[in-house]
Amino acid sequence: MAMITICLLLILFLSIAIGTPIAVSLGLTAVGYFMLKGQWPFLFLVAQRLFAGCNSFELIAIPLFVLSGDIMYNGAISKALVNLAKSLIGWARGNLAMTTTLGAMFFGAVSGSGPATASAIGAIVATPMEEEGYPKAYTSAVIAASAPLGSLIPPSILMVIYGAAAGTSIAKMLLAGVGPGILFGVLFLLYEMYVGRKYSYGTVTAFSISKVFKALREGIWALIAPLIILGGIYSGTFTPTEAAAVTVFYSLFVGMCINHTIKLKSLPDILLTSSITSGAVLFVLGTVAAFGYVLTREGIPQKLTMLLTSTIKTPLVFLLVVQVILLVVGMLMNGSAAIMILTPLLLPAVLRYGIDPVYFGGLMVANLCVGMYTPPVAVTSFVSARVTGATFDETNKALMPLLLISVLAILILIFVPKIISYLPNALWR
Repeated sequence: MAMITICLLLILFLSIAIGTPIAVSLGLTAVGYFMLKGQWPFLFLVAQRLFAGCNSFELIAIPLFVLSGDIMYNGAISKALVNLAKSLIGWARGNLAMTTTLGAMFFGAVSGSGPATASAIGAIVATPMEEEGYPKAYTSAVIAASAPLGSLIPPSILMVIYGAAAGTSIAKMLLAGVGPGILFGVLFLLYEMYVGRKYSYGTVTAFSISKVFKALREGIWALIAPLIILGGIYSGTFTPTEAAAVTVFYSLFVGMCINHTIKLKSLPDILLTSSITSGAVLFVLGTVAAFGYVLTREGIPQKLTMLLTSTIKTPLVFLLVVQVILLVVGMLMNGSAAIMILTPLLLPAVLRYGIDPVYFGGLMVANLCVGMYTPPVAVTSFVSARVTGATFDETNKALMPLLLISVLAILILIFVPKIISYLPNALWR
């Protein structure tokens, strides 16, 4: 049995190491299990589990949130949100860097995707920051670190994926990202204010309530979107999946009828882009279901739980050890893939230690968001470097203080769990 487990891990990690897509690697591991066991007649279970892993009403929220984010992006909603952020903090030195972070938080409440936020916000702030004397590497680092806030603040695709993988309430998981998103955002803003003052970056403008109201009037349609999503869910008007569908139609209405930035002829391209992204995510979900079935059949999660609980005696030490593992995993693979692989492995131990799975999911997603700007994968760093013209290496060097701040934020979330758990417990019972 131990040999089978080792062989499965070898198949998985060798496949990933040679560049095989994560979904294919997981599927090959599931197929390899039945071949190694000599149970060829049971190979049909791989296809069956793959389909079952995608056949969920709640998972429809993923392609719908992806589509609504793409519609909002193409509808130039991000520019209105950045203007709103600028009107609020234009009085502070280094305000464009702070605007980037605040804009990412606003846009995160619309897109739910880190890379999408990096592309949308970066395209708007990169040139103005260069004109005001911000170094390209610093600009790139701020965009790269701020963009993953879009994967924490609801609607978060990663939270939906964890909720589906762990069998927890997706409504609670969406709320679990609010506290961490605000914590990361506030810490980044304080750092950017310090750097702006130290190096006298950018220009400042006097605070004007009229400018705030003007920007608010232009961005109000974008800000209504998260209110529809969260208000509808927590008032019991509709489910998270139905909220995603309503958001799609709302995004289309704003883009086509209010802003007039989306034309009928551009819809096929938007739908194609969203379909490719959604198809990739759902394919991984399906193969993860097959992979999880193999793990359960072999008893690997139970063995891992016994190993952890026999060597680690307290929940706090367990959380600290797992955070180190997640930081390493986040450096190497996509956050959604990491969630779908690790959740079935770690969840039994989480429950054994008496840790709230909603809290653990919020902590896991927050940690994996840091992986989006941690080399070697660092997807938002690649996007921001491309947008700003900085090199990937320059971006990574400028990111080091923000990475240290991110680790501090993770530690705060461990020692102050209510930052994650308060809203889910207070607003959704």
